[in-house]
Amino acid sequence: MSTVPSAAKRRLLAHPKDAHCVVYHLATVAAYAVAFWLWLHPEVSGLDGFWPRALFTLAAAPLLGWIAGIDVGVNFHNHAHRPIFTSRLLNRWFARCWTPVGGWPAAWWQYLHVKVHHAHLLTERDWTLPHRGADGRFESSPSYQLRHWPWRTAVHFCRDLRAGRFARGRALRELGWFLLLWSIPFWIDPVMALCLWLLPHWCANVITLNRGMYVQHAGCEAFPADLGARHSNDFLEPFYNLTMFHIGYHAEHHDHPGVHWYELPELHERRQRERAERCA
Repeated sequence: MSTVPSAAKRRLLAHPKDAHCVVYHLATVAAYAVAFWLWLHPEVSGLDGFWPRALFTLAAAPLLGWIAGIDVGVNFHNHAHRPIFTSRLLNRWFARCWTPVGGWPAAWWQYLHVKVHHAHLLTERDWTLPHRGADGRFESSPSYQLRHWPWRTAVHFCRDLRAGRFARGRALRELGWFLLLWSIPFWIDPVMALCLWLLPHWCANVITLNRGMYVQHAGCEAFPADLGARHSNDFLEPFYNLTMFHIGYHAEHHDHPGVHWYELPELHERRQRERAERCA
């Protein structure tokens, strides 16, 4: 019997295109590292005094939040559905080091997205989406963005933990690993951590992730009750999808969450052809 490992076992990545996921995450970490270095070396950066640091924070925090929001809400999102490595151990530890850049424990975000949002899309149990008024309409985007993270999110996590829907042991263990990593900038320089770590996380969640969730499902209906309902909004602009891991093919993703992100455009085209053939 041959002892030569199979090609699958020799591969590090589950899919060759997942190299983009690794590179993007490392670039996000590098962006934070550069911002921290500039803050900690004012003799080189010129960030000496209140106003230079305040202006730097106003410029850097939204940018860091923007790329970190994409890194968690889109990039880690791919990993949450299809782990990018062939090693379970590497998947678990890379994930733990991945999501703190956006202010999240990996297992908590994965539970929110897969077990709540995907499993109960637009139903009453999908607490990831905007609230509806008595007329059935979604609340406004600014209202959702400002209220959802971290306020509503924390309340719903507590309820799910008490109800046993989110395993308490795993949740606490993963929260511990998260806090260990997330607290590092505060040990280095608390003011820097507030300006270039916590504030970008607010921008990542309120501006990038929450806005993204809103537009992806605003005006849609729960499809378990009506399989013909439009449950997600697609955004097919090529440059957008090229830079967002094809997240614009959102209806296809929800209908087939196991399909690799790189294959979503092909799936979209195939579904379009099938619809045209049925209507012909």
